[in-house]
Amino acid sequence: MGLPQASVGAPLIIPGARTTPWRHQEEAVRFVSALYAGGKRGAMICADMGTGKTAMAIYIALVHGFQTNVVFCPLRVVQVWRPQIELHSAAPFVTASLDDSFASVAAKRAEAERLMKLARARGVPVFLVINYESAWRSPFAEWILRQRVDFMIADEIHRAKAPGGKASRFLARLGKMARYRLGMTGTPMPHGPEDLYGELRAVAPSVFGWSNAAFRQRYMVMGGFQNHQIVGYRNIEELNRKFYSVAFRVTKDVFDLLPEMHITYACDLGPEAWRAYQSLKHDLIARVESGEITAANALVKLLRLQQITGGFIRTDGGQYVQIDSAKMNLLRDVFEDIAPEEPVVVFCRFHKDLDAIHRVADETGRRALELSGRTDGLKRWQAGEAPVLAVQIESGGVGVDLTRARYAIYYSLGFSLGSYEQSLARIHRPGQTRPVEYIHLLARHTVDEQVMAALAAKADVVTEVLRQLKGDQ
Repeated sequence: MGLPQASVGAPLIIPGARTTPWRHQEEAVRFVSALYAGGKRGAMICADMGTGKTAMAIYIALVHGFQTNVVFCPLRVVQVWRPQIELHSAAPFVTASLDDSFASVAAKRAEAERLMKLARARGVPVFLVINYESAWRSPFAEWILRQRVDFMIADEIHRAKAPGGKASRFLARLGKMARYRLGMTGTPMPHGPEDLYGELRAVAPSVFGWSNAAFRQRYMVMGGFQNHQIVGYRNIEELNRKFYSVAFRVTKDVFDLLPEMHITYACDLGPEAWRAYQSLKHDLIARVESGEITAANALVKLLRLQQITGGFIRTDGGQYVQIDSAKMNLLRDVFEDIAPEEPVVVFCRFHKDLDAIHRVADETGRRALELSGRTDGLKRWQAGEAPVLAVQIESGGVGVDLTRARYAIYYSLGFSLGSYEQSLARIHRPGQTRPVEYIHLLARHTVDEQVMAALAAKADVVTEVLRQLKGDQ
């Protein structure tokens, strides 16, 4: 189960790997494996978004031949793991993506148990992937605590940074039992060094121990109301030395890699929005089949469908009413994994989308400015007055320099291939000094996915979406 023998500087041989690791990924695998070989059971990989954290964890599982791998992550990330495993591993795995397509935590537990038995019968490893909010709940928590877990992976572990939180306490319990543990995040200290205790308690408790009070006494300066507020830090050099004894850091500076990457995260519309969407969709298809609506005049109806995926519906009186918050919640979830001060551009189509972006930014402690048909805050954003710029795609797609940001989130998409490609070029262009990540937020089984597919195929968007809608019948 140790690290394969290789001379210094020689490529790392990863049994069953389908892909070749990048240099920094190989270094991360060597670092973690050396800790495990030295008797430590836990490690951290602190890697910026886009540097391939998921691949690193898969390579580690392959190197060590772990059989039972359990991944905890945010809900939106659950579906990311299966394609990543299939991409990077030629070895067979049984993978359970336990997202909210299951009706209950009990159903997730039943599926996990079924697939674990299947993997054992086949003699192959298993990856169980479940979101944090489900993991600590009954009956999944009680069941997994009774299993032999070879490799516990806490993806975006900063989600469990609060020591008193249920997810954090659950990870600490399972971490005691798991043979090996790995925490992964791009933001290990989103609020400050105080965040490290809960994270390390889950994966490497020997570093800071089991007492949060002792940790705070050693490294925090307390003050404020009743002496309960952190007003400063001390012994930071010691804290960093201890942390990096088990943590491997990867920053954006490693990039001799691909200069841009695209990621898609999906959400499910709630029942009310889904009923409204289906009703409007069936009406549209009936009118297309009757010849009343063609590609030449379908755009208004398609926009109405798209507005519903953003959570809003237009009433007969011309007012817009919010009927869903799934996409807002998805944006909030993405913001959780980006440092609060990191510049971000959020593209969208509608004024109500712009309003939603402002609300989510406010709720997550970020100031947002706007570039749209109703206001122009571009220069103020470029000057650093706010980290978030909400951009109406038709306003910010052409002739605008947005290279202050390396993250571009597409809250909603337009129906113009030209405008979409121009918006991409506003981020990834001369003057951009960092690798770019484009994050697309889609509502599952809706026009969002069809527009995205048409843009990726560089097809006429309206014609292609109508074709796909008719094919769904």
